[in-house]
Amino acid sequence: MNLRLLLVLTILVSLSSIVVTFIVTDQTVDRVSGGPPFFYTLPEGDIARVEIDSPEGAIAFELDEVENYWIFAGDDTMPVDRRRWNGVTTLLGGPRTQRQLESSFGDPSLYGLESPDTTVTIGLKDGSSVRLFVGDETPDRAGNYAQLEGFPQLVLVSSAWGEVLNGLIADPPTPQWRYDLNVAEVTEVVFLIENEVVGALALDLDTDIWHVCDIPLHGDAVCDGEQQIDKSVALDPLRVFADPQFTGVEEVGEISEDIRALYGLTENSPYATVRYEIEIQEGLRQANQISITLGDPTPDGSGIYALANEQPDVVVIDAEWGQLIRDFFDLPAELAAAEPTTAEPAG
Repeated sequence: MNLRLLLVLTILVSLSSIVVTFIVTDQTVDRVSGGPPFFYTLPEGDIARVEIDSPEGAIAFELDEVENYWIFAGDDTMPVDRRRWNGVTTLLGGPRTQRQLESSFGDPSLYGLESPDTTVTIGLKDGSSVRLFVGDETPDRAGNYAQLEGFPQLVLVSSAWGEVLNGLIADPPTPQWRYDLNVAEVTEVVFLIENEVVGALALDLDTDIWHVCDIPLHGDAVCDGEQQIDKSVALDPLRVFADPQFTGVEEVGEISEDIRALYGLTENSPYATVRYEIEIQEGLRQANQISITLGDPTPDGSGIYALANEQPDVVVIDAEWGQLIRDFFDLPAELAAAEPTTAEPAG
């Protein structure tokens, strides 16, 4: 079995799932008449920008029309997580209404529409836009009052619709290769080149002391070793690792191994995996991991192609930062060859 697969821990990620049933009966913004299931419809393929402003905050997304994927507005290094984003533009293209309440109404404050809780602005590829106001919840909390800017009707949309949009603010759909790492929680680092372990460092949780692991690793990658090291020697490079310098995205989505190899990203590439553990309750710790695979330099030399967190997107990292991570690979061998030292606790 591939050794790398043995080292990769299962990452449990809570994903918001959006299931949308839709019927497109018209390809224009239209008035409600005769009780249709939508109070407006837009072709999903015409949507180029989404802005959401709510009590949770504000956020915007835009379509990279050249690469044909969605990004966080103004940041072409940050594509949205496709699994989280899947269905959002369909949802925005025509929010399903429960019913039209009034063909026109005089006092928007009665419905929370004088200063709406949530405003959604949908920009289209032709430069036009549609703005939707979402007001108060109904007494039974099953829906929200809503109005389309420029149209007089008061309608009711499912409260779940607003919850999905607010969820994009409360928990933005950042790509899973973006990571946060608290070095105080790290317990092990393993380095591979050509799919072989070339070094490893580990924290003994009982003694709170770092050590260099004996190679080859024993059993299911058990990291044992007698060579103790000072905590700063282990944690200083990890602080660099914990501050990733992503500068671009070269490929988004699943690509073939042949295409990935064009960027120097194969199973033989330098690969590091960092294990960290979080105490979720007394006596119970949850193990997690992050990883990075280093590929070839970019043509201009300013970056290095990489894969992160076992995700398929080919990203670009800053070349200097990438070289520091590559140098980290040599640390265990250097430490193992050095004279034994008295280590300080890693606290």
